[in-house]
Amino acid sequence: MKNNIKIGNLLILLTVIGLVFAIAIVIKTTNKAEIKFVELKGNYHLSQDEYMKFAHIENQEDYYLLSPKIIKDRLEKHPYIKRVDIIVSENTLIVELFEKNFEALLITNGNEFLITDETILIPKLPNSEKIDFPIINEPSNPEKISEFSSATENLDVKIGLKIITALKIINAKLFESLSEVNLRNGKDIILQFSNLNVPIVIGRNNEIKKIVLFERLMEKLDYSKIENTLSYIDLRYLSYLYLGESRNTKGEQESNS
Repeated sequence: MKNNIKIGNLLILLTVIGLVFAIAIVIKTTNKAEIKFVELKGNYHLSQDEYMKFAHIENQEDYYLLSPKIIKDRLEKHPYIKRVDIIVSENTLIVELFEKNFEALLITNGNEFLITDETILIPKLPNSEKIDFPIINEPSNPEKISEFSSATENLDVKIGLKIITALKIINAKLFESLSEVNLRNGKDIILQFSNLNVPIVIGRNNEIKKIVLFERLMEKLDYSKIENTLSYIDLRYLSYLYLGESRNTKGEQESNS
C-alpha cells in the first residue's frame, strides 16, 4: 500500500515538473514570437538606423530570434548609450535610449573624441549628429590620449575642461557662445567665441581668474561699438588687460613662439 502511495506521489511530482518545463518553453517561444516591431526613442546624436545597425536589429525578419533582453543588452554596449529602458506593448518592443551627456569635443592628431560629463573619452563616430559642443584643440602630449580613458589624465585637456566649466558657472551666455579652447600644444591658450570675431588670448596659469576678469570686461564693454577696431583681447597678464587694435581692418593675431 505504501509503495503504491510513493509511486503515485512520484508520478504527480514528475507531472508537475513536466508542466513547469512545458509552460516555460511556451512562454519563451511566445515572448520571441511577440516581437514583430522595434520602436526606438530618445536618440539625439545618432539616427535610429545607426543604432539599429549597431545592435543588428535592422532586419525585421530576424526578430523572431531575439528577446527583449538581447536587444537591450546589445544597445547598452553602444559607446554613446548610458542606459536603455524597454517596454513590450502587444507585438512591439518600445526602446527608450538614454545617451551619455557630453561636455566637449576633443580634436588631437586628426582624431576626434567626445568627452562625457564623467570625463571619459568616447570616439566620435561617423554620421554623428548635433555635435554642438565647445572644441578643445591641440593639447600637448597627445600620444598619451586614448579612447575610453579619462580625459583628465592629460593635464592640458584638464585645463581646457576647467575653462569650459568655469564659463558654464560664471556666465551661461558666454559658455553657449564658446566655440574653441585652443591649447596650442603648450603655448598661450586662445579662446574663440561665436559672438566675438576676435581671439581671446589668456596665456597660461591662473586661467579661472582670467575667465572671471574677461566676464567682467564683457559686462562693462559695449563690444558692438568697438568690434571692428579690435584684432584681439589679451588677458595673459592677470593685472592688466590689453585690447589689440586692428590695422586697416585686418586682424592682427598675437602668437606665442
